[in-house]
Amino acid sequence: MMKISFIVVNTVLAIFLYFLSIWYEQQDIQIQQINKKYISDTRKLKEVKKIDDWLNENVKSTLMQIPKSAQTADIDLIHFFDTYAKEYSFQVEKFVYKDETAHFLDIKYSISRDNYNKLLKFMKQKYQGGYLFIKSFTIEKTLLNGELTVVQPYPVKNKKTIERDLEDVPQ
Repeated sequence: MMKISFIVVNTVLAIFLYFLSIWYEQQDIQIQQINKKYISDTRKLKEVKKIDDWLNENVKSTLMQIPKSAQTADIDLIHFFDTYAKEYSFQVEKFVYKDETAHFLDIKYSISRDNYNKLLKFMKQKYQGGYLFIKSFTIEKTLLNGELTVVQPYPVKNKKTIERDLEDVPQ
């Protein structure tokens, strides 16, 4: 009788251990999935923090300095052009033009390839109160030529637009 009960207990324990190992494997798979999601969410949050830091450092301070009038925005663009015109051989490609959020000035530039310090200074150039976008950068024999756009944020007050309903759209 003792042997039979010992065999039954061992069989029950073996079945219990088998199902316990299956349960453990399923839980381990779930934990790995949760960890993968946690790691990807953590990476996304770190990227969001980097973007937020960049926005606070570069954009927020600039937006606080938005000119009070359109004339001031244009004067700032022209002042930037006048300041660096001789140094980088600036030529106006497209004079001040506007959209709903900013004023723009397109400028052609030319820098000698021999003058590394001037090139380095140009590449690190910032426009206080706005942004610089280098549109093109071509290398010729002795010159680096290109085009850049200077952007001066300035909100223009829009006229109210007429709101439409879905019924106004032809079917």
